[in-house]
Amino acid sequence: MKDVVLFFPKPWPSEEMTGRIPYSLLHLYSYLKGDENLDVKIVDERLVSNMPTFINELGDNILCFGISSFTGVQIANGLRIAGMLRSKFPDIPIIWGGWHPSCMPEQTLKNPLVDIVVRYQGEETFKCLLYTLTDKQPLSKVEGISYKHDTKIIHNPDRKLLPILENLKLSYDIIDVEKYIYKMPWGKRTVGMITSLGCPFNCGFCAVATAYKRRVFFRNLDYVFKEIDYLVDKYKIDAVTFDDDNFFVSQKRVKEFCEILINKPYRISWDAGAHVGLLLKNYDDETLKLIKESGCKQLYIGAESGSDEVLEIIGKKATVSQTFEYVRKMRKVGIKSFLSTMVCFPGSTSDDIYATMDMILKCREIDPDLGYRLFYYTPYPKTPLYERAIEMGMKEPENLEEWSQHTLRKFKAPWIKKHFRHQVRFFYFYYFPYSADSLCSYYDPDAKLFKKILIRLYRLIFENRLLMRLAKWRIKNHCYKFQIDAYFVTQGQHLKSLYNRLINKRVDLFYDYED
Repeated sequence: MKDVVLFFPKPWPSEEMTGRIPYSLLHLYSYLKGDENLDVKIVDERLVSNMPTFINELGDNILCFGISSFTGVQIANGLRIAGMLRSKFPDIPIIWGGWHPSCMPEQTLKNPLVDIVVRYQGEETFKCLLYTLTDKQPLSKVEGISYKHDTKIIHNPDRKLLPILENLKLSYDIIDVEKYIYKMPWGKRTVGMITSLGCPFNCGFCAVATAYKRRVFFRNLDYVFKEIDYLVDKYKIDAVTFDDDNFFVSQKRVKEFCEILINKPYRISWDAGAHVGLLLKNYDDETLKLIKESGCKQLYIGAESGSDEVLEIIGKKATVSQTFEYVRKMRKVGIKSFLSTMVCFPGSTSDDIYATMDMILKCREIDPDLGYRLFYYTPYPKTPLYERAIEMGMKEPENLEEWSQHTLRKFKAPWIKKHFRHQVRFFYFYYFPYSADSLCSYYDPDAKLFKKILIRLYRLIFENRLLMRLAKWRIKNHCYKFQIDAYFVTQGQHLKSLYNRLINKRVDLFYDYED
């Protein structure tokens, strides 16, 4: 029996364990389960205290080492571990898969720590590849891979997309689910799940359409609920976040899901994401009430921008007025609204930043409990806007090492002045929270005396009533000149972020917005 190691590199620079179950690898493991000739292991770097020791303890029976990676930090960590492995096992094939290698197979294979790339939907491709490696057959017959042969890079034909997900039974016993449980406002023991992959839309910043050809692959709801039953029974899960690309594509399926959940002997809370146009078109008030009754606490949409012109540029197939209508509907039915927004798209102007800020503030007027995130647009390969970003001055990374630094935290669009990046940070950490009726300050009832004193000092200096009044005045009058107060507040956030990194060994939200 040959060993197959599936490795998930840390996706963030922090030292703490954060994030969802590595479903890309769990799908692979579950698809391969039952093969008596293979012993497949999932290794999540977030859970391994000492990777060098782990590499040194590996035996000589390894068939291959697989690495899943998204663009950014995961590449750097994947290369680091691949280097350790190559030093001890120079002849073991190192196979890369996931979003980035799939989008950039040629460039990825130019790195000496990459031997084979599995492109896009990987379950059947990887299975065929393992059989080929076991039998020592030529790689030329394996569809869906790219590989090195002598000094050449070979790209085999694409593999046809298959409805693999529908009847895939996930084997949660291979992972320590307890390590992936986190808290949400509506659940003390929450876990992420995926019930479908793919999206029918083709937004300019997103690569999902490239991978799944605008098709959606659904999992069998019977299997989904068997897994939820298992997680509730064994791990006492009380909430689930559904990380589908678009949970609400099929109204019929969503209604069936809600009706099944309502009739379960247990109660769980849940949240999921939707496209606003599809949600408003296909889900009437009665259906939304059913969704609410089943335990839905939050629906989030990619509102993206407060400018209809920008929404047209990015191919969103939605309007700003639809965002307002969505918030009103959610408020009426009692489900929390959450907006995901972006600024600094190529082809947009600085006015887009202020339009998006205004949209978020108007949504808060409709629903004071509104949640949102505000990102800088970051161009990713194989997305409709990628070439436009290059035309407007983006320097394209030339190798894997450079791609490892290409993240929303570090990318700075050459078409946007630094002043406007500051404006986004000021809005997120000052104008929006400080202009609310009350400021939600950090509170830790279990903190030791010294920490409680630091918190009180922080509130007195950086969260006082004068700053709140100034923020409200600026928002009301659209006055964003001479922003000394905004600089002052963000310096306080910088101190808090520094404390979290040095003392708590974790990266907080402010790190996303640091220059």
